[in-house]
Amino acid sequence: MKKFKFLGILFISLILVGCSSSEESAGKKISFSTWASEGEAAYAGMEEFKKIVEDETDYTVDIFPANQLGSTAEQMEQLKMGSIEIMASGDPGMMEIEMLSLPYLMPDDESWAKVLDSEIGEEWEEKMKTEQDIVNIGILPRGPRVISSNIEITSVDDLKGLKIRAPERDYYVETFKALGASPTPIDFGELYSALDTGIVSAQENPLETIVSGGFMEIQNNISLTNHMYKPAFIAINNTFLEGLSEEEREAFFKAAAEAEKVGKSELEQEEQEMIEDLKNKGVVFSEPNIDEFKESTQVVRDELGIKTWGEDTYNEILEIVGGN
Repeated sequence: MKKFKFLGILFISLILVGCSSSEESAGKKISFSTWASEGEAAYAGMEEFKKIVEDETDYTVDIFPANQLGSTAEQMEQLKMGSIEIMASGDPGMMEIEMLSLPYLMPDDESWAKVLDSEIGEEWEEKMKTEQDIVNIGILPRGPRVISSNIEITSVDDLKGLKIRAPERDYYVETFKALGASPTPIDFGELYSALDTGIVSAQENPLETIVSGGFMEIQNNISLTNHMYKPAFIAINNTFLEGLSEEEREAFFKAAAEAEKVGKSELEQEEQEMIEDLKNKGVVFSEPNIDEFKESTQVVRDELGIKTWGEDTYNEILEIVGGN
């Protein structure tokens, strides 16, 4: 009887060990969600991130492109809870950082790095980690945001009354109100359908997103307004990050740095190719007077900048990026 009891205990112990091993193995698989689709420079950066992490750690990285795991806001909530370990999006997880996207405030992606590496940026990052359990460990370059539409846009006057999709953020909406357009907040996942059915007749995004989203299948004009430079952020759940070994953390930060390099290289190479390809397909590109657009949106920069950061910090940011 004792023999059978011992065998029974041994059998149960083996099952538990097996379950524990399976759970440990399953725990090495992590989710990396994103708005981006294959073909975008940022996505190429994410693939490099995946490669390095998998080469240098025991983790397997599953990339979920094209908002497969929900809207940007839904993914951000999953990231905070830890059901998604990593996320790449234009949402940095904190309004003080996101408002650097104000129209014509950041002249390039490098300006973002300058602000985020400053004392101001370090304070924001620490606050986000404490309050939301999120850390941004890198950025993925994206092209400047431009407008695709059913009409040619060469001046601010051409935007008067134009129904344009805007992401659900006040600075987007206020920017296009200031330009005389009629902005309509629509989630990115519903944008193609909204353009196709005429709910809106224009939208704005980086060129690579416009191409990968297939929007030029149903539109034929692009205006190079370059109204916002806004990189994507590689955000990671901080509890997950702190649970990594020192060597694993180093691998994740290395992967983020290399992802940025790959994304930048891909973007520079592909941008001109995309323009030439679209022109060959009959897409009309226009280059409006940027000064006119910048002047029309000055009130948005000033009002929302001061409201978000206070006048002193707003002026410090302008000084860092060489604004006026």
